[in-house]
Amino acid sequence: MASLRVSIVRRLAALLWIVTGCTRPASPVADAPRLGQWVWTRADVARYAESAGVRPDLEAGVFIGAVHCDAASRKLVAHAGLPLSASGAAVVTAVIRFEDGLDRCRTATDSAHTFDASLDSVVSVLRSRGSGTRVAAVHLDFDAPQRALRAWAGSVRFLATHSLVRDSVWVTSLIAHLREPEYGDLFRGVVRGHVLQVFDTGEVVTGTQVHEAVRLATRARLPFRLGLGAFERSTRAGVTDHRAWFGAIARFAPIAEYRGIWIFPAGRSWISILGERS
Repeated sequence: MASLRVSIVRRLAALLWIVTGCTRPASPVADAPRLGQWVWTRADVARYAESAGVRPDLEAGVFIGAVHCDAASRKLVAHAGLPLSASGAAVVTAVIRFEDGLDRCRTATDSAHTFDASLDSVVSVLRSRGSGTRVAAVHLDFDAPQRALRAWAGSVRFLATHSLVRDSVWVTSLIAHLREPEYGDLFRGVVRGHVLQVFDTGEVVTGTQVHEAVRLATRARLPFRLGLGAFERSTRAGVTDHRAWFGAIARFAPIAEYRGIWIFPAGRSWISILGERS
């Protein structure tokens, strides 16, 4: 009888091992690749409504304001953007833009801590705007000069532990940023991830560049989303080819840290491009 009980216990233990040990837990929904559109202008609101009609899962990244350094006073100034509710989405990513020249205020300040505290103050004002719309994340959009990446990472850390302490914080990255071997180390543990912007970078799209971007995004070992432009513009070098990057989505998708894409429409329709080029 005792041997029978032992046999039953062993069988139950084996069954429990099969159920708990051999079954992989489902990946968190938050880590599944997502599709989002930035809403920068009223024209983008119309594009969001149009695209969300095709993709009900479409996320909205609403531009709520910008921070710049006033040239005369060398003080940080915040300018309001759209209300959080502009897209009509119940849950949004709040986007704060940091304009070129931000470091003029940094160098005019006595210490890094003083500058970061001042930056935190203006960000807090922008972050507090709006009600009735839940903020899923805050995207800090700054094309930081490469020489200032370490200082910018320090500022982001300050924001993430002060005014944005309750938020999931993302930052903009450029291919040029990822060429810095320490990029991942600078932001790992500070932000939830980065948005790799591949439009308006001044770099010509080539197969070699796509290969490099994939390699660098892999090396950074940070969750990321690909930031694509659905528009073209005329430059001194000719017409841009931003939309070519849509065809490269499949190259980034296998990377373990890939979390999806964001689209910058600049008022243009884009949902059909996604189907044609991705």
